[in-house]
Amino acid sequence: MNIVFGRRLFGRWIFSGNVGSDKQGGRPENEVREFYPGEYSIYAYAKNGTRTAIFGSNTENNALSKVTFEITETGCGACELTFHKLPSRDLLTYMQRIDIHLFGDTKPWYSGYIISRPVEGTTEDSYVFKGHGYYNQLSSILIFKTYEHTDVGAIARDIAVMAEQNLGLVYNAVKIPDVGYFPEKLVFDGVTAKEALGTLSNFAIDHVYGVDEYRSLYFKPRNHSINEQARLTVGKHIASYKPSWDVDKVFNWARVKGGNIDSKGEQWLCIVEDKESQAAYGLRQKVLSLPSAYSVNDAKRWGENQIAQYKAPVRSAKIMGVRLEYPYPDGTFNVRHMGTDGKAQIRTLDGSEYEYPITKIKYTISAKDGIKADMELGEPPFAVDRYLFGIERAAKDIEQAQSSAIRQLKT
Repeated sequence: MNIVFGRRLFGRWIFSGNVGSDKQGGRPENEVREFYPGEYSIYAYAKNGTRTAIFGSNTENNALSKVTFEITETGCGACELTFHKLPSRDLLTYMQRIDIHLFGDTKPWYSGYIISRPVEGTTEDSYVFKGHGYYNQLSSILIFKTYEHTDVGAIARDIAVMAEQNLGLVYNAVKIPDVGYFPEKLVFDGVTAKEALGTLSNFAIDHVYGVDEYRSLYFKPRNHSINEQARLTVGKHIASYKPSWDVDKVFNWARVKGGNIDSKGEQWLCIVEDKESQAAYGLRQKVLSLPSAYSVNDAKRWGENQIAQYKAPVRSAKIMGVRLEYPYPDGTFNVRHMGTDGKAQIRTLDGSEYEYPITKIKYTISAKDGIKADMELGEPPFAVDRYLFGIERAAKDIEQAQSSAIRQLKT
């Protein structure tokens, strides 16, 4: 791979400035960064950490025509690299790590691995490589372990150590603090690490988890403050704003089924409800299943958290055309490097302001259109893929509950 060094614009377009706190960008508050317009680089790495290839705007005869990648609540998500000339397997192949750097930033905006590459001999004239962030690999670790009276954060750290040993993720205990809640008993009987973290986040109450651009697993309280990088005004910072209010997901009464069998041979542990929601929207009932829970207190805590999330209409919004570059009053420029930490504040044309959790940021890079970004805020509207995922998760919950029941009946 031939690299063109020093191709800068003589400092005329150097973007510099404070990019936010460590909570938002993973960098010191007083650190000054330099950014360059339209620059992007994709680094490919071998298993031993050495670079095998560099693709992007600063490479000679760049064959990369388009890049898309997503940052979600669970960290780095899906990614696609489109080439007009197929790279050899020595440069880019299956399970290979890739890091994406934007605007000449020395630190990655995305880290993932290749899960699909074009097959040699295809008649297509463009070649699409598909990848995903390392959170996706947590599905390949199965957990057979029982935890009793153990802090939720300690359980998450134990899972992070397993991920480091089996997947090569970077363990960082600072990103997984103690929660202060000790479930009486949690049984993970052949569940994936991804599913286990989902269960823990509900016991921890309003926590988020995933794997970030530094390949570190995190498990932390949700940040409800405004992300300073995500204060956006329609027409100034964003091209379009499409809000959506969804009442169909509301439920305010639920019976929780757990993993324990009582004297009657049943697995019902508790009932949770919200009277105010019932008065506002009527009685809306649901059955919840948490086969890893064995005590009433644990099931109640989890069920109340589910009610809290869905007792009122779910608000969401789609943001298109986010302006990433913006000037400071002193004439310098900065780049808006947003994560999903905290909330976005949207100011509409009539002066109203709305706040949403940041669910997803999708970046699109091409030689023609430069670097663009779109966002999803709040909980995404109903979609078939989420519905099918829910069916799959429910089937696994039933399978685990049955396994737990059989085990207890035998003893």
